[in-house]
Amino acid sequence: MKTIVTHGLPGLMLAAVLSSGAAAQVSNETRERAVVCAGCHGEGFNSVQPLTPSLAGQPAFYVTTQLILMREGVRPVPVMTPFVEKLKDADIEALAAMLEALPAGRSDETPDPALAQAGEKLAERMRCGSCHLPSLAGQEQMPRLAGQRIDYMLAALKAYRDSTRAGADALMSNAVAGVPDADLLALAHYAASK
Repeated sequence: MKTIVTHGLPGLMLAAVLSSGAAAQVSNETRERAVVCAGCHGEGFNSVQPLTPSLAGQPAFYVTTQLILMREGVRPVPVMTPFVEKLKDADIEALAAMLEALPAGRSDETPDPALAQAGEKLAERMRCGSCHLPSLAGQEQMPRLAGQRIDYMLAALKAYRDSTRAGADALMSNAVAGVPDADLLALAHYAASK
């Protein structure tokens, strides 16, 4: 077995992930892309890269939708374009199933306990658990928020609120409309603490 190292990623660990049952239907081309993806999205697809989301444990339907939106240019993410522009639907679906099956880790950032507690109260009041589940594990087209990077969550929440995230879910934009930065920060700390 060839050892691949990408940004310190242990190649044997990634090879084990890519040879798992969930990855069995992923094409060789997509496997090669997954190695590159792990360079930013982290070992086991749990990110330690600032402003980069963790993908492990994300609902397959959510990942599939987002990759298709990116591929079709509906959700422009320039850094992702070269990786998604030629992906076939079957490869996207197989990759999404593989990511969903991976164990989700926690952010390497340390949530502030006071902010996390304030965020928990906000999440209850804003009913975040009704879509993302009380555990924030996500479901169907709703992403997993639990354990996600604080910096990524804050940037995403601001983009939803400010309507600068193309291809975004209008329900999410409405949910955070008018929410001040301090509250979005508290929600990000709460999600990272789960």
